[in-house]
Amino acid sequence: MIFDLIENIRRHGFKRLLLAVSGGLDSICLAHYFIENREALGIEWLGIAHVHHGLRVGTADRDAAFVEAFAKSHGVPFFLKRLDGKALKAAEGSLEENARDARYKALVEIVDEIGDFHLRGNDKNNGDSGTEAGMTSANKNRMDPPSEDDKSSAPIPHSSIAIVTAHHANDQAETMFMRLKRGTTLAGLRGIQEVRILSNSRGVAGLASEAPLEGVAYAACGRSEGDASPTPHTPYLYRPFLNVTRAELLEYARKNKLTWCEDESNADVKFARNKIRHEFLPNLESECPGAIKQLCRIAELADKAYEKVTRKCDILFATCLNKRMDSLPSVENDAIQDDNAHSSYLKESEATDPTPHTTISLDKKKLNRVLRAHADADLSEMFRLWLSEKGFRFPIGFFYGPKEPAHVKIPVHAVYRRRSIVKIRHTVWICEFEDALSAAKFVSCEKK
Repeated sequence: MIFDLIENIRRHGFKRLLLAVSGGLDSICLAHYFIENREALGIEWLGIAHVHHGLRVGTADRDAAFVEAFAKSHGVPFFLKRLDGKALKAAEGSLEENARDARYKALVEIVDEIGDFHLRGNDKNNGDSGTEAGMTSANKNRMDPPSEDDKSSAPIPHSSIAIVTAHHANDQAETMFMRLKRGTTLAGLRGIQEVRILSNSRGVAGLASEAPLEGVAYAACGRSEGDASPTPHTPYLYRPFLNVTRAELLEYARKNKLTWCEDESNADVKFARNKIRHEFLPNLESECPGAIKQLCRIAELADKAYEKVTRKCDILFATCLNKRMDSLPSVENDAIQDDNAHSSYLKESEATDPTPHTTISLDKKKLNRVLRAHADADLSEMFRLWLSEKGFRFPIGFFYGPKEPAHVKIPVHAVYRRRSIVKIRHTVWICEFEDALSAAKFVSCEKK
């Protein structure tokens, strides 16, 4: 072996894996490595997924067929998702990021579909990858369950499947370079995390930007003993190659006589990441040998520091949580009965659902006490990071201006995109709504 990742992979304890394979060098190496070492890794089930973005004419079909043939030749179930390329191009924002977000959403959907039927958990070959029970065809995105006569199949719960991608050290360095170039925080300096938990099936955390998709909360996590298992519909996202360089992957591919497909769009430097990949980073590595490894090392150190900071944040601010209320109370509740504006807002017609889908509530007095106790430190940024880990993302500097330090003013009437903060009597509510208008209306208590 050119690189030995077995011990590190086994440490995480993943037993059932869905490998995201595009057909390129990185993902083919990923698939081959896990297939060849499945017994040493203690893998009980393995599947290969390919997402067809519908953006490239001809070569995209070639890639899908190549990955399907690879999976079939190794007896591994194959899953295919086709995306609407025209819709991706017409959507607002960066095509690169839109495609990435849609790809991850599609992978989560595949995991959801796998949970709808039985797969063979203990069969080394995972069944025949050429059958409908073992693969998803180009024209069929859902699979038929095995017949009732198949007594050997067993259900695989959502929580036991990890989505595995082939992001490697060069990808990490590119991400770090992009973030350092534009400016970032401690959270951004963590780069691409090795393991994440996806909080719902609407998408996953973004890779090219520091913030996740709108409305998608996530948390970096380890798999140490005692960690709680994710709830249903929350697959892990796992990237085992983050310390492996592309040069090492290329050497591995050559040694094992692997073939792969080249995506011509990866050479287009009009995309920011491609420009960094083909121009900026090679120049940096030429001027400063080992720069890629150093950028990866910075990400590792920042990730460890971030974990310590957020743990301290939780110790400080968790004491302010109202344990008796997990969601925004109804208008009949005494906590907001006297607040006519919000009561009126919540009584609006059912056609417009004003209820936030995610909330946390804080005791204003307790929060004020914590902030005043640490007045010299000014905990505004720590408070922002803590809310971020709870799933409520706010931009840097959103809390408290230079003349309004954390121990002086608590935000009780603010809105950012779909998130709002309001004070109702002695409670500070942080809420996330389905749309920005609902969040703004809740804060302003405006009616249609």
